Amino acid sequence: MAEVHGTGSTGPVPHQVTEELTHHLFQGLPRADQRRWAGAYLRGLLSTPGKKSLRNMGWTVGASDTAWQSLHQIINASTWQWEPVRRNLALWCAQRARVRGVILAPTLIPKRGRCSVGVHRRFDPASNRTVSCQWALGLFLATDHGAVPVDWQLHLPGRWSEDEELRERTYVPEEYAFRSPHEVARELLTSPAAEAGAGQPVLTATTTGAAAFTLISHLGHRRRDFAISVPASTPLTVSLLRSAPGLNAARLAGARSAGEILRLTGCWADESPGHRERLLIAPAVVHVPGSSLALRLMTHRPSKKSTRRVWLTGMEGSALERAAGLLARHDVAAPSTDVLAQLGLYDFEGRSFPGWHRHMTMVSAACAYRLLAADERHPFRAALETVA
Repeated sequence: MAEVHGTGSTGPVPHQVTEELTHHLFQGLPRADQRRWAGAYLRGLLSTPGKKSLRNMGWTVGASDTAWQSLHQIINASTWQWEPVRRNLALWCAQRARVRGVILAPTLIPKRGRCSVGVHRRFDPASNRTVSCQWALGLFLATDHGAVPVDWQLHLPGRWSEDEELRERTYVPEEYAFRSPHEVARELLTSPAAEAGAGQPVLTATTTGAAAFTLISHLGHRRRDFAISVPASTPLTVSLLRSAPGLNAARLAGARSAGEILRLTGCWADESPGHRERLLIAPAVVHVPGSSLALRLMTHRPSKKSTRRVWLTGMEGSALERAAGLLARHDVAAPSTDVLAQLGLYDFEGRSFPGWHRHMTMVSAACAYRLLAADERHPFRAALETVA
């Protein structure tokens, strides 16, 4: 068995922090070698410069030419279950930062070839082209230190639902084969890791009104606070006007989309200084087609690097004010993407469903460390270094 080191060429990872985190996450793994190499994989993600390939990480954390094989084993050929580790990660995060919301965010992972689990052709709005990729939904805990990923689900569309032999080759459990994106979101919100954000508002962005309506119905039924970004073309109806000067009630009553309502209420055109950090709430109660749930419509002035977002929410009063702060601080469409990319989000070497989930668990743990413990000013790290 290769020796495991604790630092890398990008600078040392504080051993006491990673050891504490490793113990918390992997204490339930049955074998000592599993716990040791799980911790080594985590340190490799944190310390290895550039691409987080198994060989690069093996040189970072090991003293032999075979260290990368042990890293491969702990991810792709081991038997440990990722759900308990993700629950431990969520609890670790909640102990170190106040959880103020739960973010559901889709993540597109470009892949070459057709053999990796879940790979399919999909249009990527960011690059404005169709790419070969995996499409996953992540659950993030929104904190004052950033959005921390704690759980993931991989969507398996098209041929992955139809081809049993393909699923067998990539070790996909049968129950994961026939789930819609909405079912994936619903399972994430009820997972053990999601318990760390229980009672906090759900924040997410959708690309179609239909997707938003399905999620709104589910969250409204569960009496869960939410703020969902929707396209400006999303169909809505106005049922009640709030007191506001200069409104043309007749024209507003005939409005049929989110963007039209915002324009008629003056929210769309407001470009005065200071409004980027403050949500502008339309003075009307709106409904989605076929639902009696009372909703509020809001937007904010975008920054130079962002586009204007339109939000639907069922919150009022102080809850809405707190959500406004969250929406100003977090990019709910792509939370912590740069940090995750630096820590190996796109670098999984393997094809199987279990391997992908274990790798994403490790990347999430590395992101949590980077956001909640790596800053020298963070009280948790300062306390540990004082003890050491």
